[in-house]
Amino acid sequence: MIAPDWTEAAATVDSDRGARARALCRGGVDGMLNSLRPALRWEPPVLYVDYPQDRELRLGGRGLRLIPSHFCWRKPIALADPGLPPVLVYPVEHSTAWAPATTRNCHPQALSTLLGRTRARILAALDAPATTGELARRLRVSAPSASEHVSALREANLARSRRDGGSVIHALTPLGTALLHGELAPVRLPH
Repeated sequence: MIAPDWTEAAATVDSDRGARARALCRGGVDGMLNSLRPALRWEPPVLYVDYPQDRELRLGGRGLRLIPSHFCWRKPIALADPGLPPVLVYPVEHSTAWAPATTRNCHPQALSTLLGRTRARILAALDAPATTGELARRLRVSAPSASEHVSALREANLARSRRDGGSVIHALTPLGTALLHGELAPVRLPH
């Protein structure tokens, strides 16, 4: 059953999409394609892909659809049907220990620090990955305050942070997503 694990897969793909969008905004198409290193190498006008066999795919003006995948490991996969637009599925960055047990290592002391309006707003804002500066601007709080709240969310295993060039991108963990969207199973107390 994939349902309990889907939030982790969705979180890694969402985080990757956010990183690619930022790279596109910062450096255009060249910057975005360069951000796909080391799995792909952009040397205009050629995109080199570490692929198990030598293969050349000419686009002929058809464009290329890039699809981030949580389930693709180590090497990208080219899906080329001459009748369809070319597709390149590439692996997103995540640990190999993404199984659901990793989301259960929450520290009760850290969870107790989550009470408070600003922290709840930060949690909600992280439904879309963001940098500390973006969170601060969006919520009209200082950058140090946003950073402090994200740190507490990270300690509680509700958020994670990943360096992307000169920025740090914050996103929800599966537990954070489940908490935000009310998807946590109810706790049954003994009678």
